[in-house]
Amino acid sequence: MSAPAAAGAVATDATPNLLHVQFKDPEFLSYLSHLQSTGQVAPPSDGSKFDPNHPLTEHNVMAYFATSPFFDRRSNNEQIRMQNIANGIQNLTGGMGARQEEEELKRFTGLEFVLVHSRAPLCFVLQKRWRTSATETTPLAAYYIINDSIYQAPDMYSILATRLQSTVYGLKSSLSAQRRARPSFDSRRGHHGRFIVPDPPTDSAISGAGKNGNSATLTQEDEEEEEEEEEDGAEAQGEDDEMEFEDVAGNDAPPTSAADAPQVKRARFH
Repeated sequence: MSAPAAAGAVATDATPNLLHVQFKDPEFLSYLSHLQSTGQVAPPSDGSKFDPNHPLTEHNVMAYFATSPFFDRRSNNEQIRMQNIANGIQNLTGGMGARQEEEELKRFTGLEFVLVHSRAPLCFVLQKRWRTSATETTPLAAYYIINDSIYQAPDMYSILATRLQSTVYGLKSSLSAQRRARPSFDSRRGHHGRFIVPDPPTDSAISGAGKNGNSATLTQEDEEEEEEEEEDGAEAQGEDDEMEFEDVAGNDAPPTSAADAPQVKRARFH
């Protein structure tokens, strides 16, 4: 393998699956709590108080999301953040909130991240989408924040693939167990099955082993008698198959000719 190909393979293997990633930044959360406790951030407009254990709000949730590996630096959100920094506006203390940022993003086209649902301070839902105009967008992915931890929501393909794999595994396991205990066929007894897991022997079963031995002997004798009866029946059937018939003339009226005479069948056994 050439060097560029090997480097590409290493880069592909190093890319993590974001569906398996949970992100949380305690230092950033501690800094947000410090800003709120010192009064450097304006309180919420609804009159509620800040929670020091969960400092995320609609005003700072997008800044917190920008520190995660789910955020794309090529998005329009990053351009707005850079413009605010260049204008001397702090994103955490004097920057735009999530709703104001969404309105600002309508002036752009391309990749963007927006807040679509909020239940501060414990639950937030964000969406990654592609904007083609001020009113048209295409969703690409969804993310949710629960208790300050960021996750990526799985897509429909991943959900269906996982469910189908679980279903196939369950069917395969059950069919394997049934295959081991499938009923066998015998020409004399027909289909008869076996227990998958035999019951453990009990004390009463062990003590009655002698009686069971006698019953087993009787059962064997009964089977021998059944075999003899089947053989006798087969011989009788064979005799019926060997029956021959001979023609005898009727005694009611003398036949005028051999062709006009009625034919009577009489059985004769060998």
